[in-house]
Amino acid sequence: MDRFLQPKVPRMEFEKDAFLEAESDQQRNINLDEEDKLCSYPSTAAENANSVSTGQLEDLSRSPQDGPRRPQTSGSKLPNMLDKGHSALVQENRRYMMGVVESLRYTACQGIAQRSHSEKQDSANKGNFREMLDVIGKFDPNVQKKLTINPSNAKYVHHDIQNEIFNVMAEMIRKQISNEVKEAQHFAILVDESKDISKKEQISVIVRYLQPDSEKVVEEFLHFTPAEGLDADSLFDCIKMTLSRCNIDINCCVGQCYDGAAVMSGCNNGVQEKLRKEVPQAVYIHCHAHRLNLVLVDCVHNVDAAADFFEILQMLYKFFSGSVVHDLFLKKQEELVSAVQRLELKRLSDTRWACQYDSIRAVKKTLPAVIATLHDVVDQKNAKRRTEAKALSALIDKKFVLHLVIFEDIFRTTKFMSDQLQSPNLDLVAANDLAHSVITALTEKRTDDKWETLRKEAEELCSNTGIATETVHRQKRQTQTAKHLEHFIVDASIERKGADSTDDLKTKSFYSVIDRMLMEMKQRFSSETNEVLKGLPALNPKHPSFLDKKWILPMACLHGVNEENLSAELHQVRRLLKRKEELGLIINNTQDFLSVMRPYKDAFLDLYKLISISLTLPVTSVSCERSFSCLRRLKNYLTKQQRRQSNK
Repeated sequence: MDRFLQPKVPRMEFEKDAFLEAESDQQRNINLDEEDKLCSYPSTAAENANSVSTGQLEDLSRSPQDGPRRPQTSGSKLPNMLDKGHSALVQENRRYMMGVVESLRYTACQGIAQRSHSEKQDSANKGNFREMLDVIGKFDPNVQKKLTINPSNAKYVHHDIQNEIFNVMAEMIRKQISNEVKEAQHFAILVDESKDISKKEQISVIVRYLQPDSEKVVEEFLHFTPAEGLDADSLFDCIKMTLSRCNIDINCCVGQCYDGAAVMSGCNNGVQEKLRKEVPQAVYIHCHAHRLNLVLVDCVHNVDAAADFFEILQMLYKFFSGSVVHDLFLKKQEELVSAVQRLELKRLSDTRWACQYDSIRAVKKTLPAVIATLHDVVDQKNAKRRTEAKALSALIDKKFVLHLVIFEDIFRTTKFMSDQLQSPNLDLVAANDLAHSVITALTEKRTDDKWETLRKEAEELCSNTGIATETVHRQKRQTQTAKHLEHFIVDASIERKGADSTDDLKTKSFYSVIDRMLMEMKQRFSSETNEVLKGLPALNPKHPSFLDKKWILPMACLHGVNEENLSAELHQVRRLLKRKEELGLIINNTQDFLSVMRPYKDAFLDLYKLISISLTLPVTSVSCERSFSCLRRLKNYLTKQQRRQSNK
């Protein structure tokens, strides 16, 4: 995602002149201008350039590969020799600065702190940056010499210098991203916001585009910007300011993807509408990952049986997180569960419901150890733990186990879609195909045969863990009609029914959950109402509407493509692809279609443009979530006062 957080920064070569001879004034403050100041400090070759002999200056400017010094000619001049001595000193300073830069780059890529509590020379731990520079000095005599001889104000290790170097590196990366976006001609933006450790709202802006060389879809982080306000105008101004700072033309934006919050997705005064007023072709797309999350949240919150089940799961996690119970739980796993690696119970999350499958799976696999641990805790002397264990033991019954099996099976169906949505290379057509496959799978599960299979699996699990499967039938209390209904004819049942029988569980749990999920999936992942997005499948070779003009035309008109030119190109492309198929070429998706059309992009200019735009349109905003994960590592309790998180 963001290049400066990767172990190897792509296409970023820190050569001697690339870093130290940049054009920015800020960068010049830390290279040649400062190197000239270094020249006034004493060195091992000479204490003062004016006091050394001509031969010594010439020897200083030479390297061992140059061979023996040539005899001095009568035409030699002292200024030329002084320039050679100065050049040699500049090369030494540049070599030293490369050690400083690479040390900072290493700490930034690894996500570790640069400084320590004390960076004095006699400190036992001078921090990661200073310690790394000392390691480089052990293998580079020039770096060691500068660290030893140079005054403290000429070593370039002060935190202000570190921040300047980080700024220079960040600007180099942003400039490179800007150049790639300009060459790609189209881009989409992904925006999200989150609070950092200092309680400030940080806005993450990411651009998605096709790399010009490889034509691979990439999503690159641009900047963290503190939010001045959370209203639509403030957020929109922040987005424009970030793009302007990175020298990216907002008029080249073809898509925008947010998490669906009203301030972002509002059709009247939301950020997406304000952007579309300035850039009409910037199509808004609701993040597919958030759509799936809303489906699962709505399903659980609106089905009582599901809500009760997940509440018990959370209670189990809290109880087994205690140190005494946790140690006993691990021992029981070694005794009862034949697993190579011991499992931990997973905490439930209110925002990442697609990850609940891991929690369900962990409880199901360790259920024998869970039951045994609760039974042992019941016999302990601690009253609080004993009471909680008794309550949880009573809750883990046949009904709980059946729900465990049901939700493990259903959530497994949605998990693969959630995992696929994390990929930045996914396009909208593939994402919609994933949603339809989930709908089909859920529909196929809604059968009596599937219910019987899950019920038998639950009974087998109960027998393996010692949970009673027989329901104790109590004497039914006689139902009495309410007094205010005595003079009325009551057709409907006024008796309050439970949901403990097998038939009740099938109708009120199994079928209710699947029906709710199907309804939400069809509603949130239905065919796009936007006519432009409806034309995207027509650019996929596997879709029935492939190269159908009536589907592509709305998208073409939005992006200024002439209808007559489009018709002519579509006709010629069909003939071209037919010849390719006769030669054995197989085109599986839109990305393959783009690769086939690349050699002919000058001939089919408009169609190639539409294919590129279809791949550029975003699917999810999960890259913003990843940037917040990096922010939590970079800006923690110890570094929350620093202001370098966007550049590090």
